[in-house]
Amino acid sequence: MRTTLDLPEQLINKAMALTHISTKTEVIKIALENLIEREKLKN
Repeated sequence: MRTTLDLPEQLINKAMALTHISTKTEVIKIALENLIEREKLKN
């Protein structure tokens, strides 16, 4: 699915640097997966 998002570039760059993930798409996918997992553990 293609989506246009207005994300802070500094936030994306920081996440990519910390995780060594080379694409914005992959860093967003991992972030969403982590968010979902964290919320599941809360409930």
